[in-house]
Amino acid sequence: MIKVEDLWFGYNEEVYVLKGIDFTFNGGILTIIGPNGAGKTTLLKIIGGILKPTRGRVLIDGMDLWKLDGKARIQLRRKIVYVHEKPVLFKGTVIENVAYPLKIRGLKGRKCMEKALKFLKLMEIDYLAEEKASDLSAGQIQLVALARALAAEPKYLLLDEPTSNLDTRRERMVLNLIKHLAKKGKTIIVSSHRRKFIEISEKTLLLNEGRIQAL
Repeated sequence: MIKVEDLWFGYNEEVYVLKGIDFTFNGGILTIIGPNGAGKTTLLKIIGGILKPTRGRVLIDGMDLWKLDGKARIQLRRKIVYVHEKPVLFKGTVIENVAYPLKIRGLKGRKCMEKALKFLKLMEIDYLAEEKASDLSAGQIQLVALARALAAEPKYLLLDEPTSNLDTRRERMVLNLIKHLAKKGKTIIVSSHRRKFIEISEKTLLLNEGRIQAL
């Protein structure tokens, strides 16, 4: 369960990007919509533990990441993966990028690469496995980043405009995959301007000028 309580965030003391955000979400797909600058990306980054709230808190399975230390914080972080709208890939090949979270979790050698390839196949980009990450298009980078996120096997998946650079066929594939993941028990929060995400969501949150306008 994700619980956001009286969440405020500002880059300085005078201007707040998020103002008094409150909501609870307990599984399935939640889509956050709103105009540019509404605070959608900031909210995802705070839920993902990338940014620290100025006030209020975010509870993941009843725990506040910023109140944890050591192994407990690492374990909670591993439950959550955030994928930026313009993700950054590491130097090296596509399959090395996807294998990275697997290596962090102790998987090595051929088994690691075989599992990484499985996630590339899931995204229908296994043909890119040995390509250099630096040679990819924006759409291909998005798909590799999604494969890398799934390889981490998170409980909570936070996606910022995940289909913004994809064609219609690829977008449909990602939508179907997200629906499948939700049915398998993952909690997915999506920031998107695409109506198609609203149509597959259990809940929609409208964010405007840093405040929730509708749920």
